[in-house]
Amino acid sequence: MLTKIPKKGRNAVLIVSLLGLGTGYNLPTNVYAEGVTQVTQTTNTLSNLEIQGVKLDKEFSADTNQYSAEVDNETDSIHLLVEGSNDNSIISINGKAITTGTFGQYSLQTGQNIFLVTVKDPSSNLTNTYTLIVTRMQNSQNQLKDIKLSTGKLSPAFLPAVTDYSVQLPNAASTITVLPTAAVNTAEIEVNGEEVTQKGVAVNVPVGKSDIRIVVTAENGAKLRYTIHVERQDTSTGNGTVPAQNGSNGLGQNGSSSSTNNGSGLATQTSSSFPTPITRTNSNFSQLASNQQSETGTAQKTTKATLSKLTVSEGTWDSSFTSNEYTYHVAVASDTKTVTINPTASYSSSEITIERGTSKTIQLDDDNKTVISVVVTYDNTDRKTYVLVFDRADN
Repeated sequence: MLTKIPKKGRNAVLIVSLLGLGTGYNLPTNVYAEGVTQVTQTTNTLSNLEIQGVKLDKEFSADTNQYSAEVDNETDSIHLLVEGSNDNSIISINGKAITTGTFGQYSLQTGQNIFLVTVKDPSSNLTNTYTLIVTRMQNSQNQLKDIKLSTGKLSPAFLPAVTDYSVQLPNAASTITVLPTAAVNTAEIEVNGEEVTQKGVAVNVPVGKSDIRIVVTAENGAKLRYTIHVERQDTSTGNGTVPAQNGSNGLGQNGSSSSTNNGSGLATQTSSSFPTPITRTNSNFSQLASNQQSETGTAQKTTKATLSKLTVSEGTWDSSFTSNEYTYHVAVASDTKTVTINPTASYSSSEITIERGTSKTIQLDDDNKTVISVVVTYDNTDRKTYVLVFDRADN
């Protein structure tokens, strides 16, 4: 007589029967028994996903299929390691088969880089895909490496960290072409709102004072502004030559003239058309000379935006400070981390700005050269820039 075993009892009997087979018995991979945990061998998952030197957004798990990571702009490639849960699994990254357990190098473009890691079980052809998104940050470099002018000379001489310059132009220079060059090719440059081409940007220059504004925009959108303060000479009072008494062109009848100083404080101008020399006193000759310089563009406007004193807490200067010299090199020890700058304005109403903020104590860069500008502004329009270049000694 057969005894009907309850459903729950059948499960117990099955378990006992299986245990009685001993440890040498292997369950089939796809056998299901009610009340018994399935025993299966996974061949389409990863056991590890790793970027050398870069942390993932979450700890790796074979059951998690989405990961991300960020690297700085200077990182243009990564080394990626993937390992399968089973030696028989076939792994590919973006469609290209790879060897499990080895680091592969992959290039990065700016922005998001997507890596699809596919794991295939050769026996069942089942696939499993992991997604890794690596974001390479955009370039933040927005400095210039050079500014070229078609005429005139920048003061002070160009340095990437200095953003304020002046240039004196003769009256004849009604336009000037400005050609700035970015430190990296990912940056964009505009001059007075116009995009810079290989030929530069032509700027109309009015008589008197005006500003040329250069805006450098980094790949990540950060902007840096450079300003060139232009002064074009005014010749409304004459053409810069000594007027003759009987010639409209300022020359003698035969088109030639000369002036001499006889050593007694008198200036004499002669012309072939004059039977006797023209004699001027020393006082009115000085005035004439002053007018000539102003009209020909050789005279420089006296600036009040100067420093009467400039000292630093550390370092040895390459030359003694003077108000009309604007660039200095200061040698500091290799272990110097900070330097305090103490500027004193020649005029108390001047405004002094030290690069990197209002603090007089600045942090030196990690490399061997740090450039700091000290800008002096008088009456909102008169401006001069002193440049300190701190040279750290080699270790």
